[in-house]
Amino acid sequence: MGWKTAHIGREGDQLAISGVKVWQQQWRWLGSKTVNLPNPLEPVQMQSYMVCEIGGSHRPVRFAASKLPSGLWSFYVPD
Repeated sequence: MGWKTAHIGREGDQLAISGVKVWQQQWRWLGSKTVNLPNPLEPVQMQSYMVCEIGGSHRPVRFAASKLPSGLWSFYVPD
């Protein structure tokens, strides 16, 4: 599965993925799965991202998230 950059922002911002507000949902970390992806602020650095789902089980929204050293959060979505 490929990933593309979706968002960089602060915790609690208005980020919505596929119409679902990320910070207003309970994140389900999928089996402690992680992926190594570029830090969008420093693309030469790879970083570990949690693979999570939000929303209903009939149409879950999947994303990868990681807290950056700057205190921001970075999100990727499946490509």
